[in-house]
Amino acid sequence: MNLEDYIESGIIESYLLGLATRDEVVMFERMRNIYPQLNGEIATMEYKLQRLGEEGGIAPPAQVWKRIAERIQWEEATTKTGAKQKQGHTYIIQAQNKTITISTWWRCVFMALCVIVMALIVSTVYFYQKCSRLEQHLLQIYPTSQPMSQPVVK
Repeated sequence: MNLEDYIESGIIESYLLGLATRDEVVMFERMRNIYPQLNGEIATMEYKLQRLGEEGGIAPPAQVWKRIAERIQWEEATTKTGAKQKQGHTYIIQAQNKTITISTWWRCVFMALCVIVMALIVSTVYFYQKCSRLEQHLLQIYPTSQPMSQPVVK
């Protein structure tokens, strides 16, 4: 079997879609190592499959998010009595027997931290440039003298 026949057999499509058997995957990986041009064929087929998916895509129904939220049990946090908490918005995410409580105040903290980091970066660049200019100015005012000759040892 030559390379063209191997490519036309549909192995690349099966591999990319996850439909290839374990033996086919092993053989395909070996062929990729032997024939590097298969990587170009894979990239081409990935692009074609992506375009096919985009052209034939259908918008999901509006109830999809509601079903997803119900499935992962994402709801507004409530107190033990079932009443909603009055302080800020808090969400509870329950997935795989784990509960995560997230407060929306963390978003504010994160944004403030980002602003502080950006301010530090800007001030660092500013003071670095100012120091460089000062150093150049001092070198113009006080030029470096010629290196001293070797001291005479007696």
